[in-house]
Amino acid sequence: MIGICCVVIVAAVINGIIGTWKAHREETRVQRQLDETRAVIALAYEQFLAEAGLMEEPADAVETSAEVDGDTEGEGAAFALWLSEKYPEEMKTTAAEAAADGVVSSEEAYEVFGATMQVLRDDYRGYLKDAQTAAEHGIYIQQGEDSGNVTVSIAGDLCLEEDGFVIDQYDLTEDLKQCISPEILETAVNADIFYLNHEYTVSERGEALAGKLYTFRAKPERMKILEEMGTDLVSLANNHIYDYGEEGMLDTLEYLDEAEIPYVGGGRNLEEAARPVYYIVNGVKIGFVAASNAELTLYTPAAGEDSPGILEAYDTAAYDQIISRAAKECDYLIAYIHWGPEDVNQYAEYQTAQGKEFLDAGADIVVGGHPHVLQGIEYMDGKPVIYSMGDFWFNGETKYTGLLNLEITPAGSLERMSFTPCLQTGFTTQYLSDAREQREMFDFLEQLSPNIKISDDGTIAEQ
Repeated sequence: MIGICCVVIVAAVINGIIGTWKAHREETRVQRQLDETRAVIALAYEQFLAEAGLMEEPADAVETSAEVDGDTEGEGAAFALWLSEKYPEEMKTTAAEAAADGVVSSEEAYEVFGATMQVLRDDYRGYLKDAQTAAEHGIYIQQGEDSGNVTVSIAGDLCLEEDGFVIDQYDLTEDLKQCISPEILETAVNADIFYLNHEYTVSERGEALAGKLYTFRAKPERMKILEEMGTDLVSLANNHIYDYGEEGMLDTLEYLDEAEIPYVGGGRNLEEAARPVYYIVNGVKIGFVAASNAELTLYTPAAGEDSPGILEAYDTAAYDQIISRAAKECDYLIAYIHWGPEDVNQYAEYQTAQGKEFLDAGADIVVGGHPHVLQGIEYMDGKPVIYSMGDFWFNGETKYTGLLNLEITPAGSLERMSFTPCLQTGFTTQYLSDAREQREMFDFLEQLSPNIKISDDGTIAEQ
């Protein structure tokens, strides 16, 4: 009996030893795999930084609980360690699978972590720890309508001047849907990001600039219109944001801040006016910058070191640098420029030259305004320049307008660009629902453009 007990005990001990050995072997295997995955991701991150032209700085507020085995030099190793602590299960499973061939592409990183390298980098640096910290870095996080692609809708000029413009029609109806077709509003509201040119001041202070033919100012209560339109971002880089002087512009900035609507191209000083805005949607980072070189007579001041104004681009070198820096910090960059001759559909030669210049500087698309009418669209080396979006909802003139709709992939490419056909008329902006009228409008836009084709569903493609 004692012998049997001894055998059982010995067997139990042996089984325990074997079990411990197997567990240790599995733990060693998992740790080795994790180390290998970290090494591959570290290399991928450093390659991303090199390709983007980024000089990485230490993370702002990242704390890790362990040392990286092996080489601890470089940001790649620290980044990989941070990933393993933030995404422990993914690093052991899907990330390990992606890294098995020794390479992790940006597309694979997005599939594993649900964010691009740009977004992961911001998170790693501590920029995304809360909404306030993100906003301090010009970053806003938004829940997308769908996973994957990001939709951006861009409108032209909006003016809510109180006397003799579209606000008179709005006050008659007190219903925005009777001023802008429901189909247009639905597109704007449903877009992940809706962006337009804010060509007026919002204030009850200041004096109209002496000698200026048109000066535009809206009451603060009109901010609700922007909100009802689903506005996510506005450009202030235009020739009317300073129509009521410094007081009027500063009030406009305050009201936009209160409404939590970010702005680009203008600010309390040059640093603010030049600062890009980034939106993170579906784990993809979209950037926006804006500048103006539209005025023949300079009424609107350039923002100074300690004075409000706009970001000017009469000398384009500074704007090129801003574009170049912003492009390195996002997956897709939209550069707005207020330029061109007014009230003519033909864009000027200098617009073509500058459009190419801004694309070469790093913009993925250039979108223009100021002419108050549509101008053509041109592809340059596969990237589009939209010379003018015209008036969106501005006055009583009858003219074509619309929404430019972009579908941007996590890889930072433009999968689809389309146009929502509209007509501004009678102080309203109407959706063109009739197929024949849509085709006429698309044909008109094609005729203004050197190398595009617009299909019947509004899809714009290079020809």
